[in-house]
Amino acid sequence: MSKAIADHKYRHYKKETMIYTVVTAEALDCEMVKPLVVYRSEYETPDHPKGTLWVRDREDFESKVTLADGTVVDRFTEI
Repeated sequence: MSKAIADHKYRHYKKETMIYTVVTAEALDCEMVKPLVVYRSEYETPDHPKGTLWVRDREDFESKVTLADGTVVDRFTEI
């Protein structure tokens, strides 16, 4: 079962203000037929307005990352 759940909010590990809402975790890549997560930004930057849609493969969305100090954290954490 996917950790990414539609309509739930998630914080990206890079910054407290990087909040996203999952639109769907049921999309498929048309070439690789891999599960994708479609998610929408709940913040804006000079380059991307609030509401920008992003797509990432579900495995990557649900992955862990290693910080410079060696700490392992979730890439996205549900809030």
